[in-house]
Amino acid sequence: MSNVHETAFLEALQKLGIAPTPDPTVVESKDHELGTTSVPDPGGVTAGNIWRHPDAHPIVLDLLLIRRYGPEWLLLEPETLQSIIPEDFGTQTLSDLNLSKLQACKTAHVVESFWQRWEVFTWCAMSFNGEFPDFEIMQVPTVAQAMVAVDCATRIRSDVPWNDEMKTYLEMLCRHEGILAPPAPLDFVVVHGDFDVDLAKVRSRWPTARADGAVLGDTPEDDQLRRMLTANDFLEESRSRLRAQLAMVGHA
Repeated sequence: MSNVHETAFLEALQKLGIAPTPDPTVVESKDHELGTTSVPDPGGVTAGNIWRHPDAHPIVLDLLLIRRYGPEWLLLEPETLQSIIPEDFGTQTLSDLNLSKLQACKTAHVVESFWQRWEVFTWCAMSFNGEFPDFEIMQVPTVAQAMVAVDCATRIRSDVPWNDEMKTYLEMLCRHEGILAPPAPLDFVVVHGDFDVDLAKVRSRWPTARADGAVLGDTPEDDQLRRMLTANDFLEESRSRLRAQLAMVGHA
């Protein structure tokens, strides 16, 4: 049963026409500052269009299905969801992108692979961030996207420990972007090495920098804090969407 559920996310996306086999020798990387992507304004999402709006938060979609169908929704096939959601929620359609988000949520609900296998983490991370996973080109989540993915998955369940493979994978993401003291929810990640920066000072200054929202100065510690703030701002935008949409659908 576990193996069936573990492949549910991949199978659902295959049915959307996405090839199933990643080639680990091909890497796609975001080529913009600190690897973050823009987050659209949440104001466009309404109760009437949430099932087809690209900015719908995956946790809100998950909660709506739990409220309507209970945990039994996890047993429903993607085709069934595409059929019953428009009828039961009075919407025109369930978009393929939002189906992808639901399959990421289902994966986190029913198996532990998100916390144990880097490829499953990556596929889910893309969907948690409103992007389609690509099974032909290996995608590399940014640190900001990884923070959003961990934030989403932890809201679904918090009983699964991270294994060493995933800790190493997340360490490499942080090292690649030069974030040496990852902020929560990646604060369990340790970036090993000798660096020309006082990481103890960075961590002690982080609460103030986060509260101020800006860092002045040009020391290595200042640079670290600015990198952390950029990633954290991306996470907070996702959380802002979540709060707004929860209030809209009556979950707040």
